[in-house]
Amino acid sequence: MGRKRSNNLLLATMAVGAYAYFSKKENRDKAQVAFNNMKTKVESFINTQKMNRDSDTKVGHSDPYDLQDNKMVSEGAQTSVHYYNQEVEDKGASEDTDGLYHKKEQSELEKESSNQ
Repeated sequence: MGRKRSNNLLLATMAVGAYAYFSKKENRDKAQVAFNNMKTKVESFINTQKMNRDSDTKVGHSDPYDLQDNKMVSEGAQTSVHYYNQEVEDKGASEDTDGLYHKKEQSELEKESSNQ
């Protein structure tokens, strides 16, 4: 019972304070400007959130809860590793390359063959 009475007293005090504050024209104008500024900011925030959900803005910024996008990204990483394994590591042993897509110089090949 005491809690309900204190809530009513608090609401009454806030109402009297608001009435006293808004009784002046200058304070009403300030409050109106502040309200309009806040409304503009909220609308701007909502518009940017709508734009962020667009597929063009999503590129490069993977959402951890977008399972299809995460699967695509993981498959892309596997593809590049597979390509590297085929092109560099598998062929690197038999060809005249140093494993980084660069041909070895003839003098380096001669040094390696003489060391073995």
